[in-house]
Amino acid sequence: METGEPPGGACEVDLAHRVLAHIPIGRGPEAVVVDAAARRAFVACSRSNAVVAVDLDRRRTEWRSPVGREPIPVVIDLPARRLFTADARSDTVTVVDADSGTRLAQVPVGAYPAGLGHHPGLRRVFSGDTAAGTVTALDADHARVIRTVPAELGAGSIAVDTSRDRAYCANFMSASVTVFDAATLRPLGRIAVPEGPCKVVVDPVSDRLYVAGSLHGTITRICLRTGANLGELVVERAPVGMCVSPDGRWLYVCNRGAGTVSVLDTLRGTESHRITVGDGPGDCALDPVTGRLLVSNAGSGTLTIVDRPWLPGPPARAFHPVVGHPLPEFALPDLRTGRIRTTREWAEKKYVINFFASW
Repeated sequence: METGEPPGGACEVDLAHRVLAHIPIGRGPEAVVVDAAARRAFVACSRSNAVVAVDLDRRRTEWRSPVGREPIPVVIDLPARRLFTADARSDTVTVVDADSGTRLAQVPVGAYPAGLGHHPGLRRVFSGDTAAGTVTALDADHARVIRTVPAELGAGSIAVDTSRDRAYCANFMSASVTVFDAATLRPLGRIAVPEGPCKVVVDPVSDRLYVAGSLHGTITRICLRTGANLGELVVERAPVGMCVSPDGRWLYVCNRGAGTVSVLDTLRGTESHRITVGDGPGDCALDPVTGRLLVSNAGSGTLTIVDRPWLPGPPARAFHPVVGHPLPEFALPDLRTGRIRTTREWAEKKYVINFFASW
């Protein structure tokens, strides 16, 4: 019976991640989110001024919806089946129907919105307004502004701890994270972090906040319960995007300056391995159905799909230690004629020697 599997030993096990596809999707893809039930991913293409829907099973684009200028983040509100993008150069948040791609609304927010957060239980979306140094809270159902929360200069990426109704906004130009109450919209404090915080992600399993420091190439770990700094993990150049596995074990970090994704073992506090993706990876997300990692590559205009990303890469091909070095001098008799054959004849390709028969 044909199985379609490649030939190999009966007990052979493939213990490596595999890059399955690089799907062309548009110019400057940044944030990516997944709708597991619909088998779609949605990508904000900043230089195409659009959101693109990608069929995850067929690995092709389905539709492209125009939004505002330079959409950087995108979030999906599954209860209402709506997408929200923050359009940095339009100072707006655009609302799009996740099924059809129809644009439903466009809401003015603060200057240069470059980050979004989402609390589905409270029915709220939060916009990090970079140039204004504020967070704009929107009603997810009615697409209107509720209130503005003070943050600091460079307010951008927002992560929400839904168990405590707390939100965290990374302030890129202020080396800080603003903490506020997602329900009352009351500011709760400030956490100092290394310069250039570019992305924040909440992990409810480990009760941690991860902060990507794009200028230092590090990931800062913050205890959500106490706000204490738990130390930093080193990655590659310019980490700007992250996602965490559902069990909290693996943290995937997009290194924009290196074209790689660092895979961090959160239990051991070390980097397990790196995955080579496209140019300028901006953000990533996990497909909960397949466990595959989706990486948007701003420099390549592609979406990379990685199977079993928690595993290291294929082993390097083994080479004999003499490969690449000059052949040692020899003078051997030809087994058929008895003639003495030398290294020079080998080098000039006048004679092919049978090593197994002659040595």
